Amino acid sequence: MNGAEQRRAPEPLSELRRLRDDVTPPPDLVARVMTRVSEPRMPSFWQWLNRPVQFELRLSPIFLIGLALTLAAGFIYVGATLR
Repeated sequence: MNGAEQRRAPEPLSELRRLRDDVTPPPDLVARVMTRVSEPRMPSFWQWLNRPVQFELRLSPIFLIGLALTLAAGFIYVGATLR
C-alpha cells in the first residue's frame, strides 16, 4: 500500500462503526443465524468418504507369542507337505 491508501483507510472504518452502532438487527435474524451456527451441517457424500478413519489395535504380548507360534507351526507344516 502506498501512503495515499493508508490515509484513506480509517474513513470507511469509522463509517462502518457508526453504522454498527445505529442499526440493530431484527431478533428473528439473530435467532436464525444462531440456530444455523449451533447445528452442524451434515457432510456431503464426498466429504463423508474423505473423512479420516482411525483404527486402534491393542494386542497383548501373550497373543503375539501365540500368533508367532501358530504361524511358525503353519509354515513348518506347509514346508513339510511340499516335499
